[in-house]
Amino acid sequence: MKGVTRLGVLLALLGLGGCGGAPRYGCPVGEGISCAPVSDIYAAVIAGGLRRGSASPEAPAAGETADTGGSVVAPGPRTVVATVTPGAPVLTRPKQLRVWVRRWEDAEGDLHDETYLFLRLDEGRWSLP
Repeated sequence: MKGVTRLGVLLALLGLGGCGGAPRYGCPVGEGISCAPVSDIYAAVIAGGLRRGSASPEAPAAGETADTGGSVVAPGPRTVVATVTPGAPVLTRPKQLRVWVRRWEDAEGDLHDETYLFLRLDEGRWSLP
């Protein structure tokens, strides 16, 4: 019984051994792209230090504001991103036609009740630029 308890305590300690230490991020990305925690990116956006299209936050120090000082930044390579207005449909609705078929009697004298047929005329289109 003591052996089972000792084994359980040993396994618990081994399991907790990987919980400590500094966080490491495994970002297998190319040169020029940084890897940062989401909290750092959020803080940089709120502080105004993250430019659109920038790969890394340039957060100002505490108490400073993000002021460019009137300098103009030379445009670099741009990533084209399709933007969609919130609430706007990304896929247009398919066009359908509703056809009403009235009651009819076939050649054998059977009465068929009225019904609707739905025909798809268009599959819809993506409205991305």
